[in-house]
Amino acid sequence: MDLEALRSFYHVACERSFSRAAKKLHISQPAMSVRIKGLEDELSERLFDRAPKGVRLTEAGAVLFESTEKIFTDVENALSRLRELRASGGGQVRIGSSDTMSLYLFPPVLEKFRKKFRNAEISIKHEHTSGILDLLVRGDLDFGVVTKPPSLDRRLEARPLFEEEYVAVCRRNDPLLRRAQVSLKALDGRPMVALERGTETRDALDRELRRVGAEPRVVLETGNIEVQKHYAAAGFGCAILPESAVASRDRRKLQVRPLKGRPLKRTVVAVVSRDRYLPRAAAALLDLLETSPS
Repeated sequence: MDLEALRSFYHVACERSFSRAAKKLHISQPAMSVRIKGLEDELSERLFDRAPKGVRLTEAGAVLFESTEKIFTDVENALSRLRELRASGGGQVRIGSSDTMSLYLFPPVLEKFRKKFRNAEISIKHEHTSGILDLLVRGDLDFGVVTKPPSLDRRLEARPLFEEEYVAVCRRNDPLLRRAQVSLKALDGRPMVALERGTETRDALDRELRRVGAEPRVVLETGNIEVQKHYAAAGFGCAILPESAVASRDRRKLQVRPLKGRPLKRTVVAVVSRDRYLPRAAAALLDLLETSPS
């Protein structure tokens, strides 16, 4: 059943006039008549009787109008709610990220976002990259912010946000930090506080350590960079961290050194579904992330 023909029928029934309905829909009266005739032919029923003061519904027309009235009333209600949603700055955003991204990347961006979407509901799911990608494929997130993985499901798309280098982080009196720069080779045999295996950060670090022939002694593994910093400051060992994860307050307890030689870098990306609709509030937040300085 043609939706425009059904819409025309609805307005003729409401206006009790072909001419008034045609004017409301910005079409000619003959075009309106053609639409109604086509609908009557499709249903094999006459829908209107002409009367001296306009038109009136037949029995079949009354049955059809009861349903179409509900349909178009629901549509109008939905449009009204959408207008209210836009006016109130509402909506829902479901993000997946690491806790480090939530602590250091999101706050200034979310502050800008909430000035426009003041009633938006924001949900942040903390997972490793693989977990976030799984949630995106299932449709449980609007987008994820992760370290760029080596490969990506064809149903997903990665959008680069920024690139950053890793740094060495140790307690303030660690002898390794007498140098202005720390080489990965110098970590051979030394105690290290590391992210758990299977994370993109740990995998990238392990590849570089193997390349230079260094094998640190991992004394503590954790899934949380904040925990890494805590134990590095306590003297358990050095940690290799993304530079953005080391805030100014951390430097009161830790010494930070750049890595010597070929830089160890990571690319942070936003990952979205190629096929699923991105809600307006989520699209606005993603745009802020893509345009904000890292």
